[in-house]
Amino acid sequence: MEPGAVPEKPVVRASDADREATVTRLQRAVGEGRIDLSEFGERVEAAYAAGTLADLAALVADLPPDGPPPVEIVGTRTPEELSNVFGDIRLAGVAEAPRRLSTVFGDVRLDLRGLRTDRDRVEVHLQTWFGDVDVVVPEGVDAELHGRTVFGDRRTDLAPVPRLAGTPRIVVHARSVFGDLRLRSLAPGESASRWRAMVDRLAQRHLPPGPPPPRLS
Repeated sequence: MEPGAVPEKPVVRASDADREATVTRLQRAVGEGRIDLSEFGERVEAAYAAGTLADLAALVADLPPDGPPPVEIVGTRTPEELSNVFGDIRLAGVAEAPRRLSTVFGDVRLDLRGLRTDRDRVEVHLQTWFGDVDVVVPEGVDAELHGRTVFGDRRTDLAPVPRLAGTPRIVVHARSVFGDLRLRSLAPGESASRWRAMVDRLAQRHLPPGPPPPRLS
């Protein structure tokens, strides 16, 4: 090799996996509107006939590089199981339903109005000693309460509204000793606190009358 000459890159043979990766990238380019179906077919045919990595690279050289992998946001994962002693467990705004929650000398309060799932059925198991179990679901979501309480009440308060299409059936399995079991539905934005909801209703009843409507001349 002459002094100052740039060495040629070695030829690397393409594998079947390399060809499939190139075809996948071309499919994404079609979906983004960067190439049309006719050009896509030509490039795919060339990709399957390519013998080297350089041949494959030429087929996607005018396309933007793949973006970085999605970033995982910490602090958003709902624990599948959570237990406590001498304290309450309160979960609200969760995107995924926990599987099991239990506490002793405390309440279990679970607000599922932020739930996001493609499952047809969601089951949660909740248990407390000397405390209440309170589960909130969105209005229009079908839900049912199973279980029993000792020295407590059991209530299901679901709004009589049409079922929201595409929503799962939520099945709550709950047990309590010296506490109440309650399953209820609330509208979006409505306070899950019974005390706060009562205060809001009282405030609405005592609102001062608004200004009279303007007269039409």
